[in-house]
Amino acid sequence: MIAEQFVEDKWKNSDYGNGFLHKLNQMRTNQENCDFSLEVGGETLYVHRVALAVTSPYFAAMFRNNTKEKAMGSMELEDNDATAVKAIIDYIYSGEITLTEANVQLVYLTADYFQIEWIKKKCVEFFKSKLNPTNCFQMRRFVGESIDLCKRTKHLNVYCCLDKPPFEELYECSHNYILKHFDKLIHKEELLRLSFEEIEELVKDDRLAVAFEDNAFKAIMKWVKYDLEERKGYLAELMSLIRFPFIRNEFLRGHVINETLLKNDPHCNEFLTQLCTYRLTSVSKRSPDQTRNISKNRNARFHVLLSGGEDVKTGWPQRKCRVFNVSNSKICSISDMVDRRNGNSVISLNDVVYSVGGYDEDVLESAEYYDQVSRKWIHIEPMNRGRVYFGICAHNSLIYAIGGAHLSSVESYNASTGKWYACPNTPVAYEWWCRAAVVENSIYSLGRGTDGVTSCIRFDPREGRWYKLNEIPGRPLNGFELFSYDRSLFFIEEKCARLDIRTNKWDSMLSMLSQRFYYSAAVIADDIYVFGGGLNVGSRVEHIKTVERYNMHNNEWTIVDTIEIESFDGAAALITGDFNLD
Repeated sequence: MIAEQFVEDKWKNSDYGNGFLHKLNQMRTNQENCDFSLEVGGETLYVHRVALAVTSPYFAAMFRNNTKEKAMGSMELEDNDATAVKAIIDYIYSGEITLTEANVQLVYLTADYFQIEWIKKKCVEFFKSKLNPTNCFQMRRFVGESIDLCKRTKHLNVYCCLDKPPFEELYECSHNYILKHFDKLIHKEELLRLSFEEIEELVKDDRLAVAFEDNAFKAIMKWVKYDLEERKGYLAELMSLIRFPFIRNEFLRGHVINETLLKNDPHCNEFLTQLCTYRLTSVSKRSPDQTRNISKNRNARFHVLLSGGEDVKTGWPQRKCRVFNVSNSKICSISDMVDRRNGNSVISLNDVVYSVGGYDEDVLESAEYYDQVSRKWIHIEPMNRGRVYFGICAHNSLIYAIGGAHLSSVESYNASTGKWYACPNTPVAYEWWCRAAVVENSIYSLGRGTDGVTSCIRFDPREGRWYKLNEIPGRPLNGFELFSYDRSLFFIEEKCARLDIRTNKWDSMLSMLSQRFYYSAAVIADDIYVFGGGLNVGSRVEHIKTVERYNMHNNEWTIVDTIEIESFDGAAALITGDFNLD
């Protein structure tokens, strides 16, 4: 006998879950078949055990074991807020939670108590979205006080068994917000009202996001002077948290050295003495004791713009621009330039980045800047002369373009007028490649002149004339870089060297790990970063993807990362300020 065949079809009611919850919630509202109650704030909330157990691991464990609450059929919540408990019960029966700035902390605490992770996650998201410069200090303080309160309650034994105490995640959100936006908050009244412990916690954090260490110093001095008699005793302890080696020279001389409070405090005066000794000692002569205890530079949240260069596939100049994030070694693209350029120079002035000159079938006079609002490159007035492989620097709110291949002319760009102005020429024309850097009030330029001499020259804009310094040992190849640090100039090439401008003496220094050429480089705090370039391998050029870093304190080159681009014969510049990459 042949068995009869039956066809099976399965059907799913897509509204079943919502309908089930709706009906269950109606039963709760009407107190139908409720088998448990919660006593909170003088009210009794009637619920179903199965609903609590499904959503809350806390209640699931309670009903699984022989607990007092299970036997009594009720639970008293003495230290919980009735509004927050009701909001969570509503969530258990509907899958929806209503959060406000007024209830988010209490809802988070109650959800933490009931071990409902989804609600905690949404509380954190809501909390983060509402943080702003106006309320961040208040919310940080409120959450901190709530943590202390929780530790003093009878539920301390419950919280101690958790991975994180209640509110700690919310506290970290507000604390991290303040760290990230510290530069914008140093003038806020709320910062001045912080306790010593609160300001200390912020300033000692390696993650404190200050564009320059100067701002950490400013914040401490403003905080101390806000209530001088009460707070001056904390000055030395707070000053010990400042990373003085990374304070800029101009700020150091103009504000730190002349600060009366520091001079009058014996401990702070000792800091100043050590600092001056450190700064006055040339980089090559600093002892291991002087460099061993240098704190971490927390200012390495800068970006480097890599602009133009040669397309390694076609050999043509390119418009492409990429930004390297120093803090995480990630690279991203921004809008292409208007013009194709290689052998160009880039510079940042007053938080605006400019790409100038270069080559594209002919030497370029054109220049452009990146507009962060439109996120596009926009032309500015062209230079008076086309320039390639020239020096560029920013000084006293002017951009200086110096020399270049077969040129001795110099010009400066004033962003406020949008015009280029002629400056005194260099003593001789450059043969090919030159670079420029600023030390104090002078501009330094280095390159091989058409007279066959490779020397460094100095220009003081106040005097309007150039001075010759010592010739550099050996003959530079095409494709070197020049950077200033303290009172030294660093010549980065196959054979690196350092010029002490006080003695006008060149000293040899460690060379790069890769003998690359046509690379791009930028200086960040006390590090020089070198990107890309090429390496001669037999009869071909191998393009390099590694990033090297030279630390001026340790006199050491290291490979820091590999980037997924081939940067060759382009330009690099440090981008400061709030450069928007989103």
